[in-house]
Amino acid sequence: MAIIHRIRPKYQNRKEEIVADLLYGTGGATENELETVIKRKAAEISIAMAVLHGGEWRVQVDHEDGFVHITRRLGGTRELPAKRG
Repeated sequence: MAIIHRIRPKYQNRKEEIVADLLYGTGGATENELETVIKRKAAEISIAMAVLHGGEWRVQVDHEDGFVHITRRLGGTRELPAKRG
């Protein structure tokens, strides 16, 4: 552990370190590839929300304003799915 600490770059703050780790984890992915990853992850969350809470969910990703919005569709049922097991 001490050796890893010595060879890891130093960052001004924790935020810089987190961003550097995220960028390293992308493996040099292009902007289009990263947008696809964001869309896929948002879709996964909406599916999980549907499983947990029922209803239909929609995803809105806005890269210009910098937000991801996941919400239940209007008119969707609020019934919880049947418990398994």
